[in-house]
Amino acid sequence: MNLSDVQTAFQSAYRPDPRDGLTVTPQVNAGDFTVQVRYLDADGELRGFDVVAQPTPSEGRSAPEVGLNVAEVVARELAYGQLSAADEEGQFKRIVV
Repeated sequence: MNLSDVQTAFQSAYRPDPRDGLTVTPQVNAGDFTVQVRYLDADGELRGFDVVAQPTPSEGRSAPEVGLNVAEVVARELAYGQLSAADEEGQFKRIVV
């Protein structure tokens, strides 16, 4: 699967959240497509999560389906409103799609 096609599908499906201090950064890495979501809250604490898609041919999903799934997960997590802070090791919550 072409991960650039997944990124294109994500960018078409995702509707940006208008809140100030929020950044949504999609990127293609070796073997996966990751969306980093970060939010600098009013107290200056960085919060967020990562959504990772590691599609395999055996899944039977197309690039547009994977991109849409990632966009839905990002939107759903943002709708909860309470974003997690980094853990003790500085890692953010990771959601695999």
